[in-house]
Amino acid sequence: MSLEELIAIDTQNPGAEYAAMRAHLRAELQDRGARVSIVQGNVLATWGTPRVLFNAHMDTVRAAGWNRDPLAAWTKNGKVFGLGACDTKGNIQAILDATTDGAQELASLFSTDEECGPTTGASRVFQTEAGKKLAKTVKAAVVMEPTENRVVTRHPGYVQVDLAFHASGGHSSSNKGSAAGLAVTALHRMQEQKGWSVNVGTIQAESSGANVRAMHCTAVVSVRAYQPADNVLEKIKTLLPQKAGMKVVQAEGPLDNRKPFIGNAREVPYWTDAAVLHAAGINSVVYGAGSIKQAHHAAEFVRTASLEKAVRFLKKIMRNKGDNETR
Repeated sequence: MSLEELIAIDTQNPGAEYAAMRAHLRAELQDRGARVSIVQGNVLATWGTPRVLFNAHMDTVRAAGWNRDPLAAWTKNGKVFGLGACDTKGNIQAILDATTDGAQELASLFSTDEECGPTTGASRVFQTEAGKKLAKTVKAAVVMEPTENRVVTRHPGYVQVDLAFHASGGHSSSNKGSAAGLAVTALHRMQEQKGWSVNVGTIQAESSGANVRAMHCTAVVSVRAYQPADNVLEKIKTLLPQKAGMKVVQAEGPLDNRKPFIGNAREVPYWTDAAVLHAAGINSVVYGAGSIKQAHHAAEFVRTASLEKAVRFLKKIMRNKGDNETR
């Protein structure tokens, strides 16, 4: 399988379909001598009794703004362009290339719903007996994301909530009783929280004009913080007016690996499945080809030199079987 073939398989999320990707990965991994199973919709390959785990997610964001077919990859000036080339089908290909010459004591997990979903596929795997058994033997994990071939040991957690505000409405000559006003005040309070990175994805008020106070307002909000997800959610509740509603869309904790098996302290501002694996008791780091600057953009690309470097890195980890080392 080539990276171009991986990109051609449509796994856009939300609404991702994984059957074709699972079939292709199963065939490729079995050709490499792996035992392959499907766990909660995720592809798990093992060689012997795994001590090391490589993980990459199969889904991409939905294509937007492309001026040519995002699933028809093309190469130019040492770069492979296409939806997911960087985030993170290039890194799936790196795992496949690293295991071409045979692998031992290794597991590879190709997971679902990292880009969109109430829980990620990796989270669901480690809630199963198969995942718990895997966590007992695996000592080290590399979660593949576009880090510019740098080892990352720390990143914030991610919480997404849908908020609903309600008020009496009425004439705008009074500044009280506007659901939109309540929303703005609550969102401002959230943005003032120390150590929080807050993004308001959408905010929408039901009102017939500027001279009418809105009776209902909704907002989609995410928070990134180095706090347990439950703590963040409890704090959000205290910042909302009494009649506001809150639906939890996703709640994931941070990664803070103080004793990584490889690399030194380095952080990124985005969330990854490394937090899930580390919470399961596996010493986990984030590493991968490509740059987050290209992720989620039209004309997304990954450099072939970066992919080749990632393959060499993974082979080194396999040789050392995840034993502690410096890079």
